[in-house]
Amino acid sequence: MDPEDYSELIAELAPNRHTETTSVRGAVGRTTAMDIRAPRSVPDFAASAMDGFALDGEALSSARDGNAIRIVGDTPAGHSAVALQTGCAVRVMTGAPVPSGAEAVVPVELTDAQQTGPAPEAVRIDSLPESVPPEWNIRAIGEDMNRGDIILTAGERITSAGVGVLAMLGITEIDVVRRPRIGLVVTGDEIQGTDQTGESRTEAAAAAIFNSNLPMLAAAVRGFGAEPIEATCSDDGDELRGVLTTMSTEADLVVTTGGISAGAFEVVRQVLEPDYSTFRRLAMRPGSPQGFGRFGTLPLIHLPGTPQGAFVAFHLFVGSLLAGKSLRQRWRKGILAGTDLRPHGNAVTFRPGTFTESGEILPADQARLPNFATADVIIRIPAGTDTPHGSADLCAATAVDYLEC
Repeated sequence: MDPEDYSELIAELAPNRHTETTSVRGAVGRTTAMDIRAPRSVPDFAASAMDGFALDGEALSSARDGNAIRIVGDTPAGHSAVALQTGCAVRVMTGAPVPSGAEAVVPVELTDAQQTGPAPEAVRIDSLPESVPPEWNIRAIGEDMNRGDIILTAGERITSAGVGVLAMLGITEIDVVRRPRIGLVVTGDEIQGTDQTGESRTEAAAAAIFNSNLPMLAAAVRGFGAEPIEATCSDDGDELRGVLTTMSTEADLVVTTGGISAGAFEVVRQVLEPDYSTFRRLAMRPGSPQGFGRFGTLPLIHLPGTPQGAFVAFHLFVGSLLAGKSLRQRWRKGILAGTDLRPHGNAVTFRPGTFTESGEILPADQARLPNFATADVIIRIPAGTDTPHGSADLCAATAVDYLEC
């Protein structure tokens, strides 16, 4: 089975969407739970787009004849509009309300007035366009947004600009999707914590390996806007059942690593197959062993224990569940740089890659975790078509699918 088909097979395990209310100030990076509509127009009054003078039609005609125009008011931003008398002008600042009846705001730079200080008693306009556009330099009501407009759609990630738009509308709280809680269970007697070092290490500990999967996947979970719940488990079946029982009251989805191959101590497979989970090998490298299921109502995803396999599979499969899209929908197109790539004869392979200065994708020499550590993307290399001379290479300057990581 190809990775894309597998992603669609497990799509129903995506965590349920729960909502919560959060302040707009803390909403960046969160996902909207519903469409958000503008409660008011922006601007919600006719506003000046310039520092200058608001004139009616009679005053504009008089100004063209070289006459001085009497100033009957002064309106800074944030103050109420001053009534405009026929044939006269009101000084207005940028963002200030324009008085009713004004046909244009003439920038102060086009007049003989000082740009600072008190408003003059009268002003002469040095130059005007041959044809003054209607409402020249006046921002109409709703020019940015009209009341009732959808400004953020449901499921949209809120950016810093989005926070600004919400604040512009006076919105202080919104409903967002609660961050999914993802249980992470790293299995294996060989796993040790980083505190088991130095002279205190026993002979058994000397044969152990550091637990890289747990901090790596916890960081990846946070990168998708979710919250990790971390746990480790030995190769004891009762311990695994206990961990999953605890997780069932805390997590929306549990991801395990290790214990799913065909060896004698594959605790995840031995405990969960066939009653809870299904296991299979996918046509992909790295990360061929995969599994999925439910422990009661708790969704389970099982990843291989090798760090590079766990890393790739997490981004492909768990990342798709958290993004709410299938893997097929998430691939992006890029141009391959550097040396040609040799496809595997019967499996999709994945290689770390980095963006060049020109935006092309340069593949790494290998697909080990240190290579992924400096990568921008995961490159998808399709399975090759075997010929008497081997599989055809994926040549430089050709298009490839990639996923940012």
